[in-house]
Amino acid sequence: MKKTVGMLSLGIALAAMNLITVPGFAANSVVDKNVQAPIKLCDFAPKNNKKIPLTKGMIMEGLDEAMFNKVIDDFLKVFTPIVKSHNAKLVINRKWSDGTVNSDTTVSGKTWEINAYGGLARYKGMNYDAYAAVLSHELGHHLGGFPRKPGIFGSSWASNEGEADYFATMKGFRIFMKNEDNSTAVSTLSIPQTVSDQCAQFHKSSSEIALCQRESMAGLYLAQVLNELGEGTTPVAFDTPDTHQVSRTNDDHPAAQCRLDTYFNGSICGMSMDEEFSPDEPTKGACAEEKGDKVGVRSRCWYKPKL
Repeated sequence: MKKTVGMLSLGIALAAMNLITVPGFAANSVVDKNVQAPIKLCDFAPKNNKKIPLTKGMIMEGLDEAMFNKVIDDFLKVFTPIVKSHNAKLVINRKWSDGTVNSDTTVSGKTWEINAYGGLARYKGMNYDAYAAVLSHELGHHLGGFPRKPGIFGSSWASNEGEADYFATMKGFRIFMKNEDNSTAVSTLSIPQTVSDQCAQFHKSSSEIALCQRESMAGLYLAQVLNELGEGTTPVAFDTPDTHQVSRTNDDHPAAQCRLDTYFNGSICGMSMDEEFSPDEPTKGACAEEKGDKVGVRSRCWYKPKL
């Protein structure tokens, strides 16, 4: 049974309809007459009409099916026991033949479901690390904590989009890759000087620095994809952070540069990957302006700190 939100009277009023958009929810939030309650889906990318259908003999510009399955297999191996510790089950639906250029996640009872679509995996520029970061973003909706997306009658189960990005590098990708040979992995990459300097300044061991560099680059790959999907005209870069500051926290998808800033801030934050975020306050397990931190904090281009 899908997780319910709202009052019985709301469900009764909508029972006559199969699927309708609910005010106060994103466009992809719908009501199913069988459960009489909104089903909240959280997308990785803003809604788009792009499709990359699977065709015979096509040249893969992103992941092929074998690598797509490997990322998912590896991700499940690491995070299945972590999700189990939260009394839930992690399920990743492998939709390789689906050309949708996105991914999303929802809750079905005690099951956390991630829909992994082949269209996004096949998108040019997508690689093992980038797709691992996509899955980390989706898991971040469940484990990212504060701030959460608003529901009709208050906060929903899902961390908002910016927080899912922050979780993706600071917790998700870091946990996923902590036992890998990250020094060898980054030795083949062109690491921008800003990334090298910041990672070396805020992390101690060579292995921690290499992991910081690797997750930062995964964030760059994703931001480049997001910038193209959003038809951005200015390239994203570590040296050109988004200087816009919101007057209140934005729960929806930030712009691509803002998302890169968040990925990078999550990468350089020196807090432990093993200390979980809190569901209702911003400082636990995080670098936060609310406790005086200046580096590695949630980006003000989407987050308004409670100072």
